[in-house]
Amino acid sequence: MAIIRPESMDFSKQTFSAIIYGSPGVGKTTLALSAPNPVLIDFDDGVSRVRASHRAPTIVCNTYEEVLTDIDSPEMKEFDTIIIDTGGSFVTFLKDWAFRTKTDAKTKAGQFNSLKGFGYVKSEFASFTDKIKTVLKKNVIYVFHSVEQADKDGNPIQRLMCEGSCRNTVWNPCDFGGYVQMIGNKRMICFSPTQEYFAKGTHGITGEMPIPVLNDSTPNDFMTKLFDKARQSIIAENEAYGPLKAKYEDVMGDVRALVDSVKDQETANQALDLISNLEHALTSKKESGAMLNAKCKELGLKYSKETGGYVPKDGGQ
Repeated sequence: MAIIRPESMDFSKQTFSAIIYGSPGVGKTTLALSAPNPVLIDFDDGVSRVRASHRAPTIVCNTYEEVLTDIDSPEMKEFDTIIIDTGGSFVTFLKDWAFRTKTDAKTKAGQFNSLKGFGYVKSEFASFTDKIKTVLKKNVIYVFHSVEQADKDGNPIQRLMCEGSCRNTVWNPCDFGGYVQMIGNKRMICFSPTQEYFAKGTHGITGEMPIPVLNDSTPNDFMTKLFDKARQSIIAENEAYGPLKAKYEDVMGDVRALVDSVKDQETANQALDLISNLEHALTSKKESGAMLNAKCKELGLKYSKETGGYVPKDGGQ
């Protein structure tokens, strides 16, 4: 077992999982192909709609088992990003896989058991994403079409075009996801959720971002730059966290010593005063309060808001 402390963690090769969705024809696949060194798994024959200069090596599969075989093949080592186009069609492939391979995914009448079957689909979707990120060490991008529905008040909302409840759970294993739309005459990808659409922003990727207009001489590298930005955000956060963590450890050392010194009401209130005046970091203030309360409870003391200190539980002084 190897324990890596935060200050020694290396995020320079951090991989990401993302969802890109929007209406047909808005350029989702081309945007996904702007990720670093991509290979496309084309589930719905959409690569022909991508401009020739922006296409990438493409895999066409007939079953989910073929997908698993292909991503484990030696040829995949040269790629950094796997793009699933579309995620809705991929879920259909997973549904077919579950129907064929899982006994209880099929009803006695020979129909797909939605409750059991989609349970397998959702679990396998998460496992597939995790495998690409943590085992194969690659980015993964799911491209989805959007479909307009109405919320409980009748307002239009954009949802992933996907079978069953998977349209909600596929977000869980993904780091971030953006809704692609036209705002005025500009194509934008939006990573902050609104009443109209869901989105997911993490690692410094939030808000609306304009998508560059491409021609044959323009580099298609939007997602590559976005991944770099997210990676640098993680590195910067970790570097800033290091000094705070060291300060937290020092403070908590003092707290433990003070709590250990508590023997009665007088020493409890002395410790309370000293702990309150420490220069806290991260969660040390909350944790120190919990530690002191627990020690005082053992001694039959309770905190009194009236006195601003600890008093006997029975109300005596």
